[in-house]
Amino acid sequence: MSNYDAAKHAGLVLRKLIRENYSSQEAFAEDFGAEIRTVSRYINQGINKVSALQELADFFGIGMENFFMG
Repeated sequence: MSNYDAAKHAGLVLRKLIRENYSSQEAFAEDFGAEIRTVSRYINQGINKVSALQELADFFGIGMENFFMG
């Protein structure tokens, strides 16, 4: 049995994308139009909402599947 957690993995991919494209999580949150605590929760606890994943994928200009293959 695998311990793979897709939501947590998506959070790690988001962390990587932010590090590659922004100076801070705060700068990303401002550009994305989200509260910093929401971004922090996505990174630390994972992203459980498909709609949030789609919004993030669209924002970064990548396919949603990249959050799982990252």
